[in-house]
Amino acid sequence: MLAMAERSWRADAVLVGWGALTFAALLASFMSFRPVRDALVLDGKPDDIPWLFLGTFVAGLVASPLWSTFLARRQKRRVVPIAFHVFAGCILVFSVLVRSGIDPVAVGRAFYIWSSVFNLFVVSVFWSLLADLVGPEKAKALFGPIAAGGTIGAIVGPMLTTLLVEYIGVANILVTSAVWLEVAVIGVWQLRRHGEAVVAQPADEATPSDATTGLVRVAKSPYLIAIVGYVLCTATAATFLYLEQASIVKDAFAHLAKDAARVARTDFFGTLDTWTNITTFVVQTLVASRLLKWFGPGIVLCILPLAQLSAVIGLSTSASLTVLAIAMVATRAATHGLTRPARELLFTVVDREDKYHAKNAIDLVAYRFGDLGSSWLHKGLIALGAGSTALVLASVPLTIGWVALAIGLGVGFRRRTSVHALDERSTPPRE
Repeated sequence: MLAMAERSWRADAVLVGWGALTFAALLASFMSFRPVRDALVLDGKPDDIPWLFLGTFVAGLVASPLWSTFLARRQKRRVVPIAFHVFAGCILVFSVLVRSGIDPVAVGRAFYIWSSVFNLFVVSVFWSLLADLVGPEKAKALFGPIAAGGTIGAIVGPMLTTLLVEYIGVANILVTSAVWLEVAVIGVWQLRRHGEAVVAQPADEATPSDATTGLVRVAKSPYLIAIVGYVLCTATAATFLYLEQASIVKDAFAHLAKDAARVARTDFFGTLDTWTNITTFVVQTLVASRLLKWFGPGIVLCILPLAQLSAVIGLSTSASLTVLAIAMVATRAATHGLTRPARELLFTVVDREDKYHAKNAIDLVAYRFGDLGSSWLHKGLIALGAGSTALVLASVPLTIGWVALAIGLGVGFRRRTSVHALDERSTPPRE
């Protein structure tokens, strides 16, 4: 018995190690250029950001059906590294465009839209693979530490950018981002190899699908529709805060010259990311797994709505950089430290087609639809002269519905976990 327990512990440690390394490489790839991207956007007006969200939503509408089409008649686990290769190639194309200096404004906007899709897409397919390899009970213990690995990558990525950008330039920073993605490909291969060796899951078989498979499967499942609702609430609240952040930071450094303001904004965003990632890492390593084991995903998913409401109330009282920093660090740490592993846990109790098709549609289309709708709602409220009080009033019913969805998802997860446990007991062990 002790020998079996030791082998199980070692197998779990290997899965956590490769999962954490892969997620670290993915987030390092994205985070290496995010502070610069966010600072450049503010060269224009914050009121223009909703148009970029519209472009991102349209891009998501295109990308998700293409992904479902690509999955048709292919083994799902084998296509994840292919997706990473494609995105690495796209990054190299942007590197060439940046180096050439062709229409910097247009290239910058295209890069913003592409990078917003890139971030959600690569993270989504990574967690699809994990949910496919790991059952719900094991995921409660493993997903927190794996998510912590991503946080390490999120810290290392911008740190290396700060150290290297002066010497190698922005174009070559994008090349390093592509290299991080190729590191993630190696991690995916190892994760799949070790995961399939120790986790009893049905064979990964190719199944017919088309461009609409993901959306159709979501529409047919009340459980997945509830996840969509939770994602929409998450995106709406996050976008409200993001747009408030843009306005506050823009005004805070408006007295500086253009170049000095850009440097100051970049420094502020970089500092914000650093503290966010440190706090998130602490939450992921010390809190997430324990809360998921004790309470399950439903209760854990309730934390973010309450944190977001508190942040909106705080900013409505004092829209200062200090209050903004506290609000953003707290809500982002709750999002990435608790909500991310809890929400990914929900997909361990759905079938493989939902893990790859439906999950991608939810993460890409539903999330960006939430961004789009809430950004224009925010823009409309501001245009009507409705200030922070209106945002608070809008956030209260949002929070109530959000918490209700979290509780409902917790109930649904427990029911599906019972069925999953019965299926596992009826599955013959691997030889």
